[in-house]
Amino acid sequence: MSSQFTSLYRFRDVGVVLIRLAFGFQLVKVSYLNALFPTDNLPQFIAFLTALGFPFPTVGAYLAAYTEFLGGILLLLGLWTRWAAIFLTINFSIAFGMAHLAVNDDYQNTFPAVNLLAVSVFLFLNGAGRFSIDALLQQSPGVE
Repeated sequence: MSSQFTSLYRFRDVGVVLIRLAFGFQLVKVSYLNALFPTDNLPQFIAFLTALGFPFPTVGAYLAAYTEFLGGILLLLGLWTRWAAIFLTINFSIAFGMAHLAVNDDYQNTFPAVNLLAVSVFLFLNGAGRFSIDALLQQSPGVE
């Protein structure tokens, strides 16, 4: 790494928290209606999954809605971040593969799922960073 950027290393956790907040907010924003009012909002998603030939579309719609909503909240808090990231990685891998690649979707429609997948993998590998509940829990005695 170039010496002029070495001093920025101490700010790397700021980048992690910004990623967590931006994507956590996005996940909550796009999923809260499905999660909190499923009878009003999930039928369209279930119909979409059915049209794609998704196995168990009702179960899949509920799992996706709650994974995105709860995962977004956990990212915002920086709580159980790696666990949330595992489930989000699975969710967005399925979304990318079944809802985008399988139908030969264009790049513009695929872009959000790819970004959310990439961020989920990043957070799984890197964790929540210093500014998180996860970091506070690791500092507590008896917590691993």
